[in-house]
Amino acid sequence: MKKKILKVIGIVILVVIAIFLIHTIRNYIIISDLQNKIAKYSNSTNYYTKSVTKESDETVVTTKYYKKDNKEALFLERNVNGEISKVSIYNNGERKDTFWDNKEDKIVRLNTGNLMAVNVYNFTETDNKWQTFLGSMVASIKSTNCDGKECYILKRFPAAILVDSEKSEIYIEKDTGLYFKTVDEGRTSEREYEFDKVDDSIFIEPDISQYTLE
Repeated sequence: MKKKILKVIGIVILVVIAIFLIHTIRNYIIISDLQNKIAKYSNSTNYYTKSVTKESDETVVTTKYYKKDNKEALFLERNVNGEISKVSIYNNGERKDTFWDNKEDKIVRLNTGNLMAVNVYNFTETDNKWQTFLGSMVASIKSTNCDGKECYILKRFPAAILVDSEKSEIYIEKDTGLYFKTVDEGRTSEREYEFDKVDDSIFIEPDISQYTLE
């Protein structure tokens, strides 16, 4: 009787180990594939990205970021119950100017020295293959179709870029490895991209005479 019990326990343990190995190897293959695919985009110096973030209080923040070599432009629009405020930041490679547009006034500050760069984030980035394998053990990866895009939903992958990998659902495009969407406790954010299409005209600053200089 004891031998039968030990045999059953041994079979159960082997089944559990097999399931764990299949889970880990599957995740490792998927994550490695995504890492290879995003590599062609992560070092791009000519790209546009748009991010739309919806907060639980119905605030909507839209961010558009353009980069071409050493030039950058960032346009941030915040919509709070229909009241819209805008911030535009330009970096011409030598200085950074910031323009504020809201219901009360229009302000410009020259040579501000700050710009919130929006990088092409790699949400599957690791330092080495061993780290990728360890992360694959605990990660949850599911396939889904989101807004017509075939994606993976990634949870609990302990990459450095993930602020809270336990709670956040990260949607990553299967074809490109690019981050597409985040769902995190009532807050959603979606992103779109264009590469090698940024024109220099986007970096032309507004007429400063229309603004109050600070």
